[in-house]
Amino acid sequence: MLLRAVASLVIGVLVWPGPVIPVWAQSFSPGQAHDAVRNGDIVPLKDIFSMLEGRYGGYQLDVELFSRPGGGSEYRIVWMNDAGRRMNIVVDAQNGRIVRTSGG
Repeated sequence: MLLRAVASLVIGVLVWPGPVIPVWAQSFSPGQAHDAVRNGDIVPLKDIFSMLEGRYGGYQLDVELFSRPGGGSEYRIVWMNDAGRRMNIVVDAQNGRIVRTSGG
């Protein structure tokens, strides 16, 4: 039974019309993020959090800084809004603009 399930998964991946290997972004280390803020390459998190508090209320649950495959970087933020709903927010780290949101 397990062998049949694994075989089906492998065959499904082999015939899938989309790309099989995803492009993963690279996460910044804390030191790299600090250097990027100090050099003025990215907007500081305190400014991003202030903007999100003004727009959604609430607070930050988690955040990571990633480089984008095509260049630039983005903050991926998990946010709890004033209504108690969890949101996933992507912010362009260079200009501080919200790229996309989900949830909430």
